[in-house]
Amino acid sequence: MFKRLARTVVAVLLGAAALGVAGSAGAAPGPGTWTKITTPAHDVVYKFNSSSSANTMTVSGTASPDVTSVDIDCFFTNGASREVRTFAPAVAVTGGRFSTIATVPNPTGQCRLRAIPTGVNTDTDYLAAFAGPVFFMYTVGVRKDSTTPVGFLAIDEEADGFIQALSADQCGVVLIATIERPGMDVEGSPQDGGCGIALPSSNLAGTGSAIKVDGHNAYLPYAVSNYLRGSRALTLTQTKLTVTWHRASNGDLTVTEAGPLMRCSGGDAYPPTSISCPTLVNTKVTFRRVLTMFRGAHQARVRDSFTSTGGTHTVQAEYLVRVEQMQYGQPGYRFPGHGPDFKVATPSLLVSGLGTRAATTTVRTDIHAVDGDPVADTYAYSWSRAPHDVRFSPSSAYQFAMPYKVTVASGKAAYLGFAESEHLTVSAVTKLANVALGEMMNPPTITSPANGAKLGGKSTTVKGVVTVGANGLPTSVTVNGHAAKLSVVSAVKATYAVTFSETLGKHTITATAKDVAGNTKSRSIKITNG
Repeated sequence: MFKRLARTVVAVLLGAAALGVAGSAGAAPGPGTWTKITTPAHDVVYKFNSSSSANTMTVSGTASPDVTSVDIDCFFTNGASREVRTFAPAVAVTGGRFSTIATVPNPTGQCRLRAIPTGVNTDTDYLAAFAGPVFFMYTVGVRKDSTTPVGFLAIDEEADGFIQALSADQCGVVLIATIERPGMDVEGSPQDGGCGIALPSSNLAGTGSAIKVDGHNAYLPYAVSNYLRGSRALTLTQTKLTVTWHRASNGDLTVTEAGPLMRCSGGDAYPPTSISCPTLVNTKVTFRRVLTMFRGAHQARVRDSFTSTGGTHTVQAEYLVRVEQMQYGQPGYRFPGHGPDFKVATPSLLVSGLGTRAATTTVRTDIHAVDGDPVADTYAYSWSRAPHDVRFSPSSAYQFAMPYKVTVASGKAAYLGFAESEHLTVSAVTKLANVALGEMMNPPTITSPANGAKLGGKSTTVKGVVTVGANGLPTSVTVNGHAAKLSVVSAVKATYAVTFSETLGKHTITATAKDVAGNTKSRSIKITNG
């Protein structure tokens, strides 16, 4: 269900052409009939260029002597049905070989590329004799309101994982269930796909925006386009979302979005009207999100910041998580500080007592399923600092909000960090989530003294550097229990220094940094005082 929806959205955003269905009525292949795609030779991750109408790849291979032409098709599973997309029809086979420049019709996603003899019925005939590689794709497409960028859609597919992401006020991060190889089936049966780590244009109760600045409903560019100018039909100037992306050599896809938070000039009536919202006013707070889609497309890391461009501001942000809704069973939740067992949630449930530090909420889409059952998935939502509480929708046990309140000092930024992880088993997801938690802070660097240094006398001066983490720069550093002086160098770096007396002899020097949520990271060296 969701895979079909995802491709429909991409077709709208990127203007992709309609897709043909391979296979015409014909006789089943006879004994000894076979084909093999040799180029591409291995599992391939393909970049779909959203700004180009010509997305092509070379497909070559060999075939048995009785094959005179082949259709280059890609097979994937959509729920309980199999779908086939044609990359190139009726490619001639000469001397047992074929080669063509095949057109990739749109971000097809993961599928198995095969050369099917022309005339073979892909719905009924035997297909196992036709070999080809597994095909994966990644793409980023920008959505525009007229000529102004207001949102994006990114897809990253690798090996056995799938991540889709939209701009923060659309849906945020969506991890689809694990892809089973080599058949390329998608585990689970997502209905609405789920929607993790989102800042939608309305809060969970639908009584205001999910973001407020100084108490005012605030809107990002997509919300201005889709909600204010769209469904509310208000005559307002469109604001711009800046979107950049980078694909690393190891396959990691990073997308950065940034845009101003705007509010209505006439008041905070909700829904807004032409009277309460005749024009938009800049709140003087800019939102920025850096999203990394990686680890085999089983994890997405989110780093959000709210930066003041003038004055001190209070930002309230209600992050929404929508869990995949199964056709059967019930979701089970395991919240930090509430025991090791998964528990069923109920509409309007309020979960508090989450502490302050980085932690993980784990979700099973079916609490009654055996761990590892291929039709039930496990998700983890990790945060750099705990929300005030977790609030479930009044009408659903599949949606909950995580409210935050941060102060943004003049010319400064406030930070929040998240990660969404997905896999088949609880242990696999827990392992991913623990890695994400470890990345919420960077350990301090000790620049002086050097490891193994010999100091003359008892006086010990330790200097070093700390860098920005998911909650911003550390708020304090101690060295062997002694408070160090922090000096901010930039938005992403600070230095520290402290001098204290040690007894003569060998010692371990440990520098411990602490952030605003109470998370700590340490680094140690060995020295000798003498």
